[in-house]
Amino acid sequence: MKLRSGFIFRITAITIFYFTAFSAIANHAWGSYHWARTTTSFDLRLVDSTTSDWSSYVTQAVVDWSNSSVLNIVEETGDTSTRTRRKCNAQSGTIRICNLAYGQNGWLGIAGISVDSNGHIVKGYTKLNDTYFAWDYYNNPLWKQSVTCQELGHDIGLGHQDEDFNNQPLFSCMDYQDPPYPEPNQHDYNQLEAIYGHTDSYDSFDTGGGGGDSGCNSPPGKGCNKSSLPDSAKETGWGMSLGRRGNSETFIRIDPDGTRHLTHVRWVGHQEHE
Repeated sequence: MKLRSGFIFRITAITIFYFTAFSAIANHAWGSYHWARTTTSFDLRLVDSTTSDWSSYVTQAVVDWSNSSVLNIVEETGDTSTRTRRKCNAQSGTIRICNLAYGQNGWLGIAGISVDSNGHIVKGYTKLNDTYFAWDYYNNPLWKQSVTCQELGHDIGLGHQDEDFNNQPLFSCMDYQDPPYPEPNQHDYNQLEAIYGHTDSYDSFDTGGGGGDSGCNSPPGKGCNKSSLPDSAKETGWGMSLGRRGNSETFIRIDPDGTRHLTHVRWVGHQEHE
């Protein structure tokens, strides 16, 4: 399968050690990053700030990932103002998903995670770039469902199963294939079971619901009770590059409170304009 020259690579926040492609039988976790929890399964809040044309794709991805035996994603309706969708900031202990015409910046979808000093995810976000989804090639249910599925998969601790478009399709949204596949496969669920095959001493997710961080039961300074800066102080970009290999580059930004934000970029070589 030949990679078309106009493909827009996704940008995902990912562990700094994640550089190589994964095969179907390999570990495709994001290093050791995961949501901390004190129970064998947990409910993870997803605040949906997408517009109505994305609602069905978000809901389907929530259903698909909630088929895992270790987590259940609880979808909530969020603010859909342009300002909220542009920033797409999540509250501590939650994920937020947004769409907007973010511009011809080289990415179709982006997922980001913030982790505490123990390497536990304390919040995540996903952005879906309407600029490219307005193009005829990407403006279809298969691409929209696949990208939504994949970016949310990153937010719960999964990497890509494979990044080589010339390889045999793995029939997973966590695989780079064209045409894309819209759902997780059994290997994705097995990987989640491995990632969450232990319990932690605190919860980094918010167990509330519509009430900010009121449901958080982490100890002070941990998980979803980690101190944070105002949103305006965090709009500082990806941070420092840790090196580039081919079309891959990894960035890290560390807040004064110690929270780390990791972003893995798959740069595009050529873009086609419509």
